Amino acid sequence: MAIEINHLVAGHYDRVSLADALIARLAEHGIERGAVTLEHLAALDQMHIRGHEATVELLDAMEIGEGMQVLDLGAGIGGPSRGLASRYDARVTALDLTPALCEANRELNELVGLSGRIEVVEGDALALPFEDASFDRAISIHASMNIERKRKMYREIRRVLKPGGLFGFYDIVAGVAGEPDYPMPWAGDRLVSFLMSPSAMVTNAEEAGLRTRMFRDLTNESRAHMLRQQEATAARKGAGERPPLQAGDIIMGPSAPDKHRNLRRAVKEGRVGVAMAVFEKPRK
Repeated sequence: MAIEINHLVAGHYDRVSLADALIARLAEHGIERGAVTLEHLAALDQMHIRGHEATVELLDAMEIGEGMQVLDLGAGIGGPSRGLASRYDARVTALDLTPALCEANRELNELVGLSGRIEVVEGDALALPFEDASFDRAISIHASMNIERKRKMYREIRRVLKPGGLFGFYDIVAGVAGEPDYPMPWAGDRLVSFLMSPSAMVTNAEEAGLRTRMFRDLTNESRAHMLRQQEATAARKGAGERPPLQAGDIIMGPSAPDKHRNLRRAVKEGRVGVAMAVFEKPRK
């Protein structure tokens, strides 16, 4: 069953020539391949709610020191990984289940000169291909929605963290108002969507041997952010301006408008929430 779910999850994110499509989108906005910077990519490669802003918020809470070994779990096309490597001079291992996302991650790292600091690994979060105590830090951003056995994932994270190491997540969680409508950005239907309440996620992490250092419910902030985005887009359209630089249609495929609409409604109605947490692996 786990193999079948992994296949379905990978299929949901599978896209052809993702990096080329993203680079072409930048060119449409006057940014040629040779001029692409991390700042340009940040508008495209961090599709989670609140994007780069939320990434920085989580990473700053992780107390990341220069040269630390950091695992990015469910790294996708690598926006947070590149932030780790550039902003904190960390050595990053970016793990993802989907070959197409790993390929795009590598190509974009090469484009901005970060290949030497980011190793991209295709692998399963429930069976991490790393030795015990390999990492100083681990992060997961909008990835666990596709992982059913979260306690096992947390046990694996604890195993590969060094004593005193930190793990942080920024995730979509189950809300209080029932199931959301599908498709969603992470799932075409509920078959590969495994939302869990924030309290249950914290409990699972603690039962796996991690100690909670910080927890924040960011649902209200996320709701306000999405409303501002909608208003800004409508204002640009009303003024006859071109849409802002974005890549939802590239990364999410033809059903991107439905996915965005369902997500906005789910956050507004309390069917999903957004949470951030940091945990520590005890030293003893």
